[in-house]
Amino acid sequence: MDISHFLGESASFTRATLAGSRTRWLILVLLALPWLALSSLAGSLDLIEGTRIHWARMPWNEAGILIALGLLCYFLISGYVVRLLKGDASPPEFDNWLLLCLDGIKVHTIPLVWIIVPSVLAYIQYLVAEGGILPGLLKETTAGLIVILLLLGIQLLILFIAAQYVVVGAIRFARTGYVREAFDVMAIKGTMDRVGIVRYFIALAVVTIVGLLYSLGLQAVSYVPSIGGILALGLWPPMIVFTVRFMAHFCDEDMAPGGRATVMDRGARALSRVAAIGMIPEILAWLFILAVLVVLSCTPMVLVIGAVSGLFA
Repeated sequence: MDISHFLGESASFTRATLAGSRTRWLILVLLALPWLALSSLAGSLDLIEGTRIHWARMPWNEAGILIALGLLCYFLISGYVVRLLKGDASPPEFDNWLLLCLDGIKVHTIPLVWIIVPSVLAYIQYLVAEGGILPGLLKETTAGLIVILLLLGIQLLILFIAAQYVVVGAIRFARTGYVREAFDVMAIKGTMDRVGIVRYFIALAVVTIVGLLYSLGLQAVSYVPSIGGILALGLWPPMIVFTVRFMAHFCDEDMAPGGRATVMDRGARALSRVAAIGMIPEILAWLFILAVLVVLSCTPMVLVIGAVSGLFA
């Protein structure tokens, strides 16, 4: 795993993707507009005062429209990320928008499935400890508190390990088109063993530092009077293309770059209009699956964190 080579190639690919086609750059900027508008709306209403949020001040009709548009745009951006993860030599285009949205929804189910088991286990183990079911363990005792925190720490460690598999799993999905490939534990473990845990985290640390520095630069730009926010919005696409391209290289030796074709000729586009209608029920089905996974995976951890926080209140 040649990190320096990957950094250079990712930078060249980013330049070819965005500077080579201002349309792609413009689309990415426009897709981020709803969240910028929502953030500006929330900021203008002074919703947050210290630790208190004044939800009653929010104009929910306008905010609801922006949130719905924001989610749609977010799934489209995520779908483009899936295309970037394929690792093709040429930059992917923004076409076949329904497939783009569908892939964007699917890729978000992958981390939720990976964390659902440790999340549920954390909650179950907490209930066991908190309820004093284990002999001699009561939540009012120091020993009980230590065990509760220890069990929570174990589950967070499992989540940490699962997070390593999510990246490789997402790349496998992008290159095969099958979500099930994101959960092929043995294949993902083989990739992780080849890359090496130390080099894996060094690579993540390098790209994280680059991203952090770039984000700090964007934040500084955003302070420019009057046009700072617009300038920062226009400059955000290079970072996402660079980061995703860099991570896509993790699987190059195990899975050849490429995947389902996304660029269609005129005849194929005409034929795809009928097929596109049939894709809508699939999109709705995956939206439902995503919503269920969000509830199942996030609710236990929220309850655990809330309960543990209450111990220190």
